Amino acid sequence: MIKNVVGMYFSPSGATAKITKKITIELTDNMRDSCLDDLSYSFYDMLCLSERHGINTSIDCTDETIVVMGLPVMSGRIPEICKEMLSKVNGNGAYLIALVSYGNNSYGDALYELYTYANERGFNVISAAAFIAQHSMFPKVAESRPDANDIKKMIEFSRISAKKLKRFVCTDISSMRGRLAPLMIPGSIPKRKPMKLPIHPTANSLCISCGKCKEVCPVGAISTDDLRKSNPKECISCTSCIKACPQDARGFYGSLARATRIAREKLHFKRKDPEWFI
Repeated sequence: MIKNVVGMYFSPSGATAKITKKITIELTDNMRDSCLDDLSYSFYDMLCLSERHGINTSIDCTDETIVVMGLPVMSGRIPEICKEMLSKVNGNGAYLIALVSYGNNSYGDALYELYTYANERGFNVISAAAFIAQHSMFPKVAESRPDANDIKKMIEFSRISAKKLKRFVCTDISSMRGRLAPLMIPGSIPKRKPMKLPIHPTANSLCISCGKCKEVCPVGAISTDDLRKSNPKECISCTSCIKACPQDARGFYGSLARATRIAREKLHFKRKDPEWFI
């Protein structure tokens, strides 16, 4: 029987974490009436699984756990580093809800990628969804998302996912459980590597060299020798360093970054609503 729900996420800007946590809590509340024991939930930041932050760290799930996994979308893909993180997570038959968040343009192949890799890691993917969040690099894009309507959609998705889960987890006899049908998620596993953006965070004169940015960088793109810059060969422009800076000193500066922001913010994408597959 299910004993706990774990919300796992990689969330450089914090937006994916908020969505993952909301759905984890809602799902737990919806599952409680079908569990003999008091159902608890917890959260796990997958940053701990990057080579820089946890070389020997791995996670072994069990069929007594439901995992809600959320990843951000970058250029229509899940970040390359997330494959490394996923390689250290063993599903062992646990049920999983797959989530991606994106900035109202397109989630591309990202949700299909997460679905595929999660299955390969031994998870039973019960449902999957793409939610919209404020763009991490261009804050005026999808500004104020997720909003009240998005929250309603998260609650509805959690309720429907829980209803489906109850058909599979409410028996200790595995042979009596139903078999999951594949989710019809559009997309493919691209052969090309994810596109790297040509703009990277740097620090302005407010920087006090506290090193908070270096602590959270998942790819080690910030050198102790010069905390104000990011190594363009390593940086994935995830914005984790920007969000972690206590001085609000880091950002996308320079003429190229400014021109890219202006051009992007002029593109008025039609409002996208969350999509899910159950």
